[in-house]
Amino acid sequence: MTGRPLRLVLVGMMGAGKTTVGRALAARLGWAFLDLDDLVEQAAGRTVGALFAQEGEAGFRRREEQALAWALALERVVIATGGGVVLSEANRAKLAAEPWVVWLEAPPEELARRLAGQEAAGRPLLAGAAAEAVSMVGASRELGASPAGGSPDHPPAVLAQRLAQLLQQRAGAYAAVARYRIPTAGRPVAAVTEAVLEHLLPVPVPGPAARPGTGTTALGPHGPSGSVTTAPGSVATVPPPGAPPHARAPSSATDPAAAPSAAGPGTVPSAATAPPGASSAPTAPAAVAEPDLLIEAGAERYPLWVRPGAVAGTGAGTVTGTAGEVGLEALLAAAWTGGVPAGGTPPWGAPGRPGPAATRATPGAAGLLSGPPAAGPLAEERPAGQPGGGAPVALLASDPVVSALYGGRVARALERAGFRVVRAVVPAGEEAKSLEWASRLYDRLVEAGAGRDAWVFALGGGVVGDLAGFVAATYMRGIAFAQLPTTLLAQVDASAGGKVAVNHPRAKNLIGAFHQPRLVVADPATLATQPQAAYRGGLAEMVKHALLDGEGHLAALEAAVPRLLDRDPHGLAPLIARSVAVKARIVAQDPEERGPRAFLNLGHTFAHALEAAAGYRVPHGDAVAAGLVLALALSERLGMAPAGLAGRVEELLARLGLPVTLAQACREWGVEPPTAAELLGRLQHDKKNRQGRVRFVLLGAPGQIALRDDVPEAVVKELVGRSLAGRSPAAGAGRAQV
Repeated sequence: MTGRPLRLVLVGMMGAGKTTVGRALAARLGWAFLDLDDLVEQAAGRTVGALFAQEGEAGFRRREEQALAWALALERVVIATGGGVVLSEANRAKLAAEPWVVWLEAPPEELARRLAGQEAAGRPLLAGAAAEAVSMVGASRELGASPAGGSPDHPPAVLAQRLAQLLQQRAGAYAAVARYRIPTAGRPVAAVTEAVLEHLLPVPVPGPAARPGTGTTALGPHGPSGSVTTAPGSVATVPPPGAPPHARAPSSATDPAAAPSAAGPGTVPSAATAPPGASSAPTAPAAVAEPDLLIEAGAERYPLWVRPGAVAGTGAGTVTGTAGEVGLEALLAAAWTGGVPAGGTPPWGAPGRPGPAATRATPGAAGLLSGPPAAGPLAEERPAGQPGGGAPVALLASDPVVSALYGGRVARALERAGFRVVRAVVPAGEEAKSLEWASRLYDRLVEAGAGRDAWVFALGGGVVGDLAGFVAATYMRGIAFAQLPTTLLAQVDASAGGKVAVNHPRAKNLIGAFHQPRLVVADPATLATQPQAAYRGGLAEMVKHALLDGEGHLAALEAAVPRLLDRDPHGLAPLIARSVAVKARIVAQDPEERGPRAFLNLGHTFAHALEAAAGYRVPHGDAVAAGLVLALALSERLGMAPAGLAGRVEELLARLGLPVTLAQACREWGVEPPTAAELLGRLQHDKKNRQGRVRFVLLGAPGQIALRDDVPEAVVKELVGRSLAGRSPAAGAGRAQV
């Protein structure tokens, strides 16, 4: 996709087909799909209808502005917006700056036909007109007559009139932000999809490979809400798992998966039922490959898989996936059994039966885990007065964007694996790493009656992993924990190793524990949507791991730059597995950070000092990149590293789009670089220091690591000064006289 815009935004009236066409476009482009209303609901923990009722339209629009800002930071994503998104001046400005904005257009009468019936009643701005329309149709049926201008196929004029009013108010705004205008009336989804692609792409995108269920989706009545018609003889397809609720104001009494919980902001309930057409238990692949790693940390041992499609799903919209792609529940099963029989169900049983915590994996058993899960038959504890028994609870924690993209799909996979899922959405960013948010997650576990057989699944980046892991480490003195990392930094670094923590007002990660996950499933397909600035932070850690590993790894990474930048999940998978293996090897030697684990801080001594001096406004990965160049330049100056290593790594980092000086790392984020004196002062507070002496992680050659506390301050000051001035420290890395 090099040279093309990396987002496609659909605007238009409710009923125009944005969701249905958006999913089809995402499948053709190989991108993710995001429904903006669903993102608003995930962040608020309430439905759109509830937000209108409790906060009014103005309150909803404020939340919608924030959601749009989040969505437009993503890459390789098709975004279906709400019909009124263009009413906000701030939103119009953001959309006008996007190169791929498409207006899906239909006349009011067509929109009314598509929205006829109860679906329109669930949309706040149509509620009155829809109720009147439904009442008129119902009354006419009782009398055996047709209402004026209305029937099931020709709804009363009142609904079309209301839609015409809304369209008149919004048409100018749609036209102002959209680059392309595509009529949808009377056209099947395939035709609309092709029309959009013809406008956007100079080279046609091949259609999806033929498979059962690939039929024609009609943009007829109820079409935009996900109903599907198929060609004769085909198998009906269903909307991809994880899709937002079909109705705008669903009833939790009839569809518990449809609406966020009333428990309060930041929480959404489990998807209690599989989507229409889904089987009650997964069909496992004929064989599940061995994990990429078996991580050993002290007495604990757990598997790590790097599997494209395991979390994000596949173009087929299924969890189990197509050939070569293994679903999440199959990996869960394999973690305890070493494999899944062909055509079988998870070994711990179908949904509603005891889940994985009821199966004890002992040393020498066929499973990959060397110890029992969180609890055995004699370790049953539950909160007083809370329900117990049946399937174990799985608390699925994620941030709003990740939850909207993948949360529903993962929840259904966990349910098919035998869990009773409770979903919790926490804020994006460091705000979530607090005792306050930990307490909210404890509340969700208690309310669900979670015992010591419960699990916590972290679906997201490092912040979600830290918070969820801390909750797992401390709830009932420790319950099982699994990592489903969706950022590159988390996949290659944070998800393995067991360090979990929340922040204190006076220090980051001050309150924490070592609590190893029971398994890690990293899906490189989730990286396609990650904003570039965050993605490149993970690239810096991969360079660090290559330096710690050896020359072969570093050379392989240099050769793999195109694959790293392209983000093809199958190309990324072996690179991620090799990178995280470096950390796993060091963690195995020092699971509680008492010795060699300090080697993982290569480049971090300078990076942490810069982050603190810049008020944490410079992203961690950017600071690490500049810190790596400094650490290698220092290694050269001390006569440890071969001449030219710092320059070589500087070139690699630049090819990956990373900053190579402290000044560049600051100025790319609008931050004035600190003074040399301020940064040197911050070095005195590094956690590796001993007896007042600053300790640096340095290299002899790639793979040859040393901790030094005898580095001349003058050399450090000189190199830091060069980097803060925007000059390459590698260029001044000649051997020092010491």
